[in-house]
Amino acid sequence: MTLFNAFFRGFRIQDCQRRITGICFILCLAFCSPLGAQVNIFTDETMRQMQLKPGWYNSIALDLTYRAGNTDLLTARTRFRSDYLSKRYHGFVFGSLQQGRRKGAFFINKGMAHARIIWRSTQHLLFESFVQKQFNESILLNDRNLGGGGVRLALRPASSKFNVYLGIGAMWEHERINDKEYDEIATHIVRSTNYINWTWQLDERVTTSATGYYQFHVQRFQDYRILFEGSVTFRLTTKLAFPLRVNFRYDSEPPTGIRKHDVEIFNGLRYTF
Repeated sequence: MTLFNAFFRGFRIQDCQRRITGICFILCLAFCSPLGAQVNIFTDETMRQMQLKPGWYNSIALDLTYRAGNTDLLTARTRFRSDYLSKRYHGFVFGSLQQGRRKGAFFINKGMAHARIIWRSTQHLLFESFVQKQFNESILLNDRNLGGGGVRLALRPASSKFNVYLGIGAMWEHERINDKEYDEIATHIVRSTNYINWTWQLDERVTTSATGYYQFHVQRFQDYRILFEGSVTFRLTTKLAFPLRVNFRYDSEPPTGIRKHDVEIFNGLRYTF
């Protein structure tokens, strides 16, 4: 199975525009439901897109590592994003796939697809709704499905170079985990998901961003996750950028044999069109 076949799973490239529109329509319906919250997609890229003129915007990024000789190693990470902006709405679809092979066998295999719509009520108050699908063999996660929405508070005007946002909400979470001790475990729970984000545009070419998340089971407070995403993006041209990213993840109740924390560092190129 190729990288793109694994990610899209039958999702043909020529159908992207039609399906993106369909997902945004579904999100508009979900926005009217009583759910509320956020997920792991809140970066300097989102902040930059929110300030652009109405229209469609797309970007794709690819990271590759290859090593041959004493160790045969190939890792690839691809990310795709499509945004649609109007005066009051911002909808986007984001997907990523990361795979790594050592001596012909996978040691990394994970992917995610995320869709979100944001409605600006006032300069400081926004509402958002999202859906997400994810898998990650490294942490024994066979499948994760999320749906939710919530409130985002802009503590500073979006037009300023330094922005701070606070998000409060909830999400429904369905997981299938391949636990080493208990075989496959399926869960259906509701989590409160909350975050604080800041972005700082140092100059026309350099932007920094950091987001911290706290997500807990609403009926078992000892079951929680802490996520941190930080990045520095260097804009090389109007369309080409060089992002550096660090991700930290802490799970208070991971599957059997899985460590509670993970740290990832990425760098590569991003092309916007």
